[in-house]
Amino acid sequence: MSNQELSSSQAASSTGAGENNDVPEAIRTEHGFALAVHQALRAFHRPDHLRDNPLLGSRLLAAALQRFPDTPPTQALRELLRAQCALLCQNPKSSRFQQVLQHTYLTPLRNHQAAADALHLSWSTYRRCLADATRMLSISLWESEAVLRAVPAGRRVERALAWPWYVAVALMLLTAAVGAGYLHFYRRRQTSGTAKPAHAENLAPATLAVLPFMSLNQAADSRYLSDGITDELITRLGSNPDLRVVARTSAFSLQGKPLDVRDVGRILGVRNVIEGSVLRTGHILRIHVALVSTRSGYELWSDEMNISRAEIFQTEGRIANAIMTQLHLPPESSHVIRADSYPVVNPKARDAYLVGMEYLNNRTVPAIRQAIAYFKKSIQEDSGYADSRVGLAMAYSIWRDYTGDEPPDTHYQAALSAAKQAVVLAPASPNAHAVLGLLYEQHWEWLPARREFQRALQLDPNDAMAHQWLAIYFWFTGDMQSAVKELRLARNLDPLSPIINADLGRALAYAGEPQQAAAQFRTSVALAPQFGLTYTFMAENDISLGKYQQALDDVQIAGNVWGNSGESFLLMERAAANSGFGRRDVALRELAELQRRASQHYLSGVILAWPLWSLGEKVQAYAQLQRAARDHDQLAMIIFGPDWAPIRADPRFAPVRKLMNLPLTTGLH
Repeated sequence: MSNQELSSSQAASSTGAGENNDVPEAIRTEHGFALAVHQALRAFHRPDHLRDNPLLGSRLLAAALQRFPDTPPTQALRELLRAQCALLCQNPKSSRFQQVLQHTYLTPLRNHQAAADALHLSWSTYRRCLADATRMLSISLWESEAVLRAVPAGRRVERALAWPWYVAVALMLLTAAVGAGYLHFYRRRQTSGTAKPAHAENLAPATLAVLPFMSLNQAADSRYLSDGITDELITRLGSNPDLRVVARTSAFSLQGKPLDVRDVGRILGVRNVIEGSVLRTGHILRIHVALVSTRSGYELWSDEMNISRAEIFQTEGRIANAIMTQLHLPPESSHVIRADSYPVVNPKARDAYLVGMEYLNNRTVPAIRQAIAYFKKSIQEDSGYADSRVGLAMAYSIWRDYTGDEPPDTHYQAALSAAKQAVVLAPASPNAHAVLGLLYEQHWEWLPARREFQRALQLDPNDAMAHQWLAIYFWFTGDMQSAVKELRLARNLDPLSPIINADLGRALAYAGEPQQAAAQFRTSVALAPQFGLTYTFMAENDISLGKYQQALDDVQIAGNVWGNSGESFLLMERAAANSGFGRRDVALRELAELQRRASQHYLSGVILAWPLWSLGEKVQAYAQLQRAARDHDQLAMIIFGPDWAPIRADPRFAPVRKLMNLPLTTGLH
């Protein structure tokens, strides 16, 4: 750390919030503060320039450095800007601003024109959006700074959970009225009556979101219990076909956000939400739950109960029944959940399962390993608890998506055994049937896969994941229109899911709708700008349209987001784009690098096949595709895209179809 940075850090850490005379004069006014924000964005990748930025003396930096005193101030400033930009995408109205800031400053393209092209904006629209985005960011930060300047002198900003510091900064900004910042911006920009809430006039009467229950315990590991109650209510209420229940991904994406329930209703397109809290004292749980209207913001019903851990299943059933009664849903016996219809589960098994799900939802290789360990522990505690086996099957089945260096079937038999046991133990479990269908699908067993997905959706028509997996069945078997239909259903149930939105765009591209696909990809980027797969799907679409430079830009953004992950997949797309561009030498070097990697560890045959075909090595390309089919490689989804039409039309593709148990001809040409 430089002497100048060290002095800035000491000044920031010792500042008294009740006095403003030690704040640099340059940022004492809103105008000066905004200029400093703009300067910091322009110098985002130049720490030597950031050392002179007056924001290093702000209250926001002081708060961050109190919590993380060893962080260099310039790095703290960069992460503060990064966290604040990320928060802009939580409001659909401001998501485009986040994209503009991302591609201009945080992960910049080669110039502003390239950023405008990547966002599909005209030059004038891009410049206007950039000015508005910078202004909006400055206002949000200024609002937060003003709040912190009002804190009494000497008070420290503490966080109870030892999360990564940049997450703590984001949460601090949220609690310091960041939400008010962007609302303030729009109050300045808009006159009353011009903004229409999304879906405001077209909501179905029975639409519901179960917001994550709040854990009132201080221990960070107690959240699994409140999250488990949330998950269970989503599943139980989702079994009613007369009720549309928002999926977990979208509901949990709003966790901790300072949003009024009316804002939640607009974002998720629901008329009602369930809110709740859990306080654990020994073996006693105090649960508060409320049904709230998103139109009025008033509670429609609430209850509070003290129960033992052993009563949790029955209590969740009573809550679900009470909600359905309050919503005046048809009293059909098949939708009524008997309080005594769920078996008594060993609380230790339930706790281990919930901790496993907490890890599984993180979707990283170390977290999946931990999830597997907890699911196995749950099974040891209660061998008859079906949910633990569902979780174990799910963990093994998605392992292949995160460990590209292993053959896809490495854990298949363990996953299949767990899923089959779960169906035997709980034949009415939609999740058990859904994950069994996924495993059949991953082994090219199409009819059993479809049967299990349909059974899962009979039991829970609101299961967005089952709709998504059924779409993949249609995808492989040649009915792309049905795939689009199922993904739209999944998107309506889980509107904020990054993967479902990205998959919908890809399906539209494969169905011959590249312009609709491009629009859907823009929506996906707005929802989750750090979700790298979207950019790879965009690159694939651009290659099919002959937009090779645009494809290379998309791949660059994906690389910036992913870091070292997914390098081989990105190399494949770069080789295909460069080959299309006529840069054969570059494409050959990229293919050689892929072949070198394949000599050292497992590499998907699909990843090798595309550049081989692009460079005219067709015999080798078909050999790699046959290997992928034998390996049950799910990357084979890409084979059914428009770029692969000549490959599918060649008679040498017939053995690939046979290995995948597909008909020799389908609706895809």
